[in-house]
Amino acid sequence: MGSVLVLRFLLVARMMGVVVPVFPPEAESAEKPSEHFLYQSKFDCLYLNGTERIRYIFRDIYDRQEFVRFDSDRGEFEAVTPLGEPIARDWNTRKDLLEDRRADVEGFCRHNYAIFEPFARSRQVQPKVKIAPSSYDSSSHHTLLICNVAGFWPSQIEITWFRNGKEEDEARVFTTDLIRNGDWTFQMAVMLEAQPERGDVYACQVQHASFPEPVTVQWGKT
Repeated sequence: MGSVLVLRFLLVARMMGVVVPVFPPEAESAEKPSEHFLYQSKFDCLYLNGTERIRYIFRDIYDRQEFVRFDSDRGEFEAVTPLGEPIARDWNTRKDLLEDRRADVEGFCRHNYAIFEPFARSRQVQPKVKIAPSSYDSSSHHTLLICNVAGFWPSQIEITWFRNGKEEDEARVFTTDLIRNGDWTFQMAVMLEAQPERGDVYACQVQHASFPEPVTVQWGKT
């Protein structure tokens, strides 16, 4: 699996009693803007394996609801809500606008990658590791041990469960998807279905670029 980097840019305009000027007439009649509303444009650049593959997504948002977008994988505008349907049709007839958005893959995304990539490559944030038992079943003596690993950068991480110094069977280990926190850090959880006995010591070991050596957090049944 290749590495993925996402850069997000946001342009916000607070409008008061003004109709957004880029709306074609049929869009204005479809849904009349309120007296006070928020208009936003978001620009997402997604990079796979550096700049081997770049995807650019431009989104227009009216009062927190995305209504139209441009996706470089499609190469044209598409409506997200009924409000965006006449707008997408209108913008897709404007060759100059389409060419500008298609050119943003190189002129905007690749350009900004060169600026932010050194920062992203050198930045390291140590994860916080915590074990929490959950879903204890008294009839079967099963306990779900959750190793929460949060607030780390970069995304590459290795998390392993041990019982009394021996690595646990992968069939009893469940891992959540990697979650983006929105602040240039990630989090994930690795769960172990366990049957702890008195004296057992369970350990969650985390290997990450920010650690000089693996970090281990223990949990035991007394």
